[in-house]
Amino acid sequence: MDYIIRRCRTLDDGRVETYTPMKNADGYFILADRAVDAQHNKAINQFYVKDMAALVARLRRGGVSLRMKGDITGQPNLISASEIELLAVDSDDPFANFTEWATEADDKAYRDL
Repeated sequence: MDYIIRRCRTLDDGRVETYTPMKNADGYFILADRAVDAQHNKAINQFYVKDMAALVARLRRGGVSLRMKGDITGQPNLISASEIELLAVDSDDPFANFTEWATEADDKAYRDL
């Protein structure tokens, strides 16, 4: 099963920024574990996962943060697993990944009908 992993937040100007997982140069997702040290942004707290299924399992278990990057500001952040949305995507649905159909402009247009 495929997943969309994201976190959305509203910027001060009202735009909605979507954070998606970052990968390092070797293609691994970057996670941090606060159980190692309270300052989760230290390199000693980081660990890496390559497989999407392993990433989803670790996020569901909780207690970690995932390095994610905003699509508007480009800002990287460590985001707690409890704040991350895991959306299962039925890979048999050819329209499941058409995210351009789910834009803020579409939502506004439907509200104004």
